[in-house]
Amino acid sequence: MILRVMRTALVVSLVTAAFLLSPKLILGSTEKVTAVDHNVSARDLTITCTGPALLAGGTSGTSVSSFKRTGTSLISESYSGAAGTALIKPKGSKITGYGNRQDSSERFKSVGSLTVADSTGSVAQGSSLLTVNQIQLVQNKKLRGLLGAPCLRARSEFWLVGGSAAVGREALLILSNPSQVDATVDLEIYTENGISHSAGLTGISVPAGKTEVLPMAAFVFRADSLAVHVLSHGGSITALIQQKAIRGLGASGADYIAPTIDSSTESVLPGILVRGSADSNKLRKEDDRYSDVQQLLRVFVPGNNDAQVIFQVLGTDSKTFGTVLSVTAPAGKVSDFEIQGLADGDYVGYLKSDISVYSSVRLVRSKVSSGSFTDFAWINPAESFLSARVIAIPNSGISKLSLVNPSDASTKVSVKFGSQIIKRNVAAGAEIVLRAPAGQSVTITPSDKPIYANLVVDVTGRVAVLPVLDEKNIGGTVQVSVY
Repeated sequence: MILRVMRTALVVSLVTAAFLLSPKLILGSTEKVTAVDHNVSARDLTITCTGPALLAGGTSGTSVSSFKRTGTSLISESYSGAAGTALIKPKGSKITGYGNRQDSSERFKSVGSLTVADSTGSVAQGSSLLTVNQIQLVQNKKLRGLLGAPCLRARSEFWLVGGSAAVGREALLILSNPSQVDATVDLEIYTENGISHSAGLTGISVPAGKTEVLPMAAFVFRADSLAVHVLSHGGSITALIQQKAIRGLGASGADYIAPTIDSSTESVLPGILVRGSADSNKLRKEDDRYSDVQQLLRVFVPGNNDAQVIFQVLGTDSKTFGTVLSVTAPAGKVSDFEIQGLADGDYVGYLKSDISVYSSVRLVRSKVSSGSFTDFAWINPAESFLSARVIAIPNSGISKLSLVNPSDASTKVSVKFGSQIIKRNVAAGAEIVLRAPAGQSVTITPSDKPIYANLVVDVTGRVAVLPVLDEKNIGGTVQVSVY
């Protein structure tokens, strides 16, 4: 017992001594660290082209989940050639910039990307640096029409307004991932009946460097009207809808539906260049299969409130009479409104709504005499711009540039075709249409008011409409603190 007491006392003494003799712990704070600003250059601009049109059925022609390319797409590109940059093509070839703008065309057999490598990290991006688009005239028993689309910068979100999955119509959603990171995609699909609750709309895998093709009929069977919201997680992607029409046993019209701008209460839709209106009227009257050969306004209303929409179509001169639609578009649904009574001529559409909506216009063209055909194009609202923008003109067909000034005062615009510069006055609320030289770039420079523009391409009567975009990556300043 005494031994235990002595051992306990010894342990207590040692612990007490260790506590008293140990170094004192001094609590304090470090000096305040000042964040340092660092300029971060925008990553190199990469533009991706979807490539040739797709035919369902694969090599055998019978597979419902396989697709094959047909023909080649004509790629039109305009590169500023800025000093300190180089344009890198899909197969690795390089064009070094020496300060001279270079316009060129080539054929793609598959998806392809063009990148401007900027060794200086300071060259301004946008269409003045690089702009690219593609067109393809397809004429076979499964697909007929002129398909045109801008080549796009990969992003994480898109809205696509247009197309149909009704009987005799095929809409293919084409998702391409040009990045080195796998992407997972979620879809929201809206129709005339509201949002789709089909299985398989989330967690869609698009591996790095790959393309996935999704038939819209798998999610919204027999839907007449489509609006698709695409969200990507991980790698950034591009998205287009390939739309075609089948009338009886033959293909009759095709187009790409490109991503649209954000919803708005006011939109401008240039380039409603109507041709063959009498032939379209004749086809509609004689055959129900051509009931949709009609100019059309499509409206999708996000949210829970109906939209009151006024759509005014104006001609370019006193001989071209337009029309006005005053309609109610229901909330959460896609609505189509026929634009009747437009004779051949050049028009622009002005949309006003009491709440923000997404919209597009279907432009149709027909011919019933020798070499008869029907084709269509979907027109998105145009972006406004006050600084110069460039668009590459295809070296095939007839291209016309539609320029619109929606303001209440006239303005001047400078248009450079290759080396030729012309200046035109654009009256208040008016549109002018200019023939663009094939194979050259066009630079559009507004003076004091925003301009809206689309390019309408006609190849043997078939039609496609290309937007005037300004694709760019954004640099900036970040603050870094080191502790």
